[in-house]
Amino acid sequence: MSKSETYRQTLEPVNLVYSKPVAKGQTNKKELSGVYSDKKKKPSVVSGEILQKSIHSYRLWFRFLKLGLELEQQGTVLIMREESKWKGKVRERVTQKVVVNHSQYEGWDLDEVLERSFDDWWFGRSGCNGHRHLFVDEVSKVITENDSISNDPNHLTIQVDTRRRLVDVIQDIRDMNEKEKIFNHTTRDKFSINGRIRHLTIQNRYNALILILEHELSSKEILTHPNEYIRPTDERNKDGYKTERDIPKASHLMNTADFIQPSSTINDLMSGNAKSFGAKQILMSVCDGYFLKHPTKTYLE
Repeated sequence: MSKSETYRQTLEPVNLVYSKPVAKGQTNKKELSGVYSDKKKKPSVVSGEILQKSIHSYRLWFRFLKLGLELEQQGTVLIMREESKWKGKVRERVTQKVVVNHSQYEGWDLDEVLERSFDDWWFGRSGCNGHRHLFVDEVSKVITENDSISNDPNHLTIQVDTRRRLVDVIQDIRDMNEKEKIFNHTTRDKFSINGRIRHLTIQNRYNALILILEHELSSKEILTHPNEYIRPTDERNKDGYKTERDIPKASHLMNTADFIQPSSTINDLMSGNAKSFGAKQILMSVCDGYFLKHPTKTYLE
């Protein structure tokens, strides 16, 4: 790999110890079921608790945060955009130093995020603190005579006359909310995931960033690696990624759009725009405490 291809993403090379790319077969198949589907899934309820997104979404967040912590230790500066000319004007190079906002991650035990696996950190295994509770909410339930009234400020006890119609009870709750402002949240107060997560797309971006930072493989080698680090995300590339060297002799009879430049594909995964975040933007957003996208920053200015 050329020096320009190796180091153009950071001002100085980095050495990754804890952050590794995800090879095919390392991800739970149940977590990635329906990756080609555009249907919006309802949050699942388990033992009276509800997780707003799939567990794989939180696994991706964890991986980007682990990478951010590791790069922060090395004082890494990312090159978000190289100097270029656009419509006759020169756009200056944009860089961002990787700094994690630790105050945004209260309760995460960031030392464990850096050094431990997601499963140990999430479920509390191998002497690690469990952190699943940071992301789950409780579904509403009926209090029985054997239950005690909760003092948790996040809980609310309401007395309802069961002889009344459901529509009237619902209206009562709406009236109470209008007066007392009980339910005034549009998202979770803390650690909510904004936007729709397309798991393989985000994982491909994560893998591309890791592999380029490791500076051991070329763009073509990343795309065609037997570990399938960059995996198909829809029907168009379900058979894998072709490259310009794969074009057969009769290519003049074929649609050249079926073939890609490896460096362009990797660059698309690494660098995004204001609307669609690339891997480096996702990383910087996570460092600021947001997954998937920062609500106001694009990190390109």
